[in-house]
Amino acid sequence: KGLDAVAGWFPENKSLEDAAEFGKIGRYYAAESMLVLDETTGDYDANATPSFGNDTLEAFFEAAVKDPEVLKAQALGDQAVFGVGKGEEV
Repeated sequence: KGLDAVAGWFPENKSLEDAAEFGKIGRYYAAESMLVLDETTGDYDANATPSFGNDTLEAFFEAAVKDPEVLKAQALGDQAVFGVGKGEEV
């Protein structure tokens, strides 16, 4: 809410609007469960939640520490947030 208000004061500043939207998305993923809710028990069930691949964030970080080239492969171009990941030197 706060970033939306600030962005509204400066409508010509697209980066503030983008920051507000990014904040909303981040808050959603931080607050909402991504697990399947078992309606019978009322519990979230990690085993019933679909997943894809075997990569883990921990393994990615370990690889990035060993080889900075791993990060260069993560160039996001226009999808980069606050300029991080656009493909510049890391």
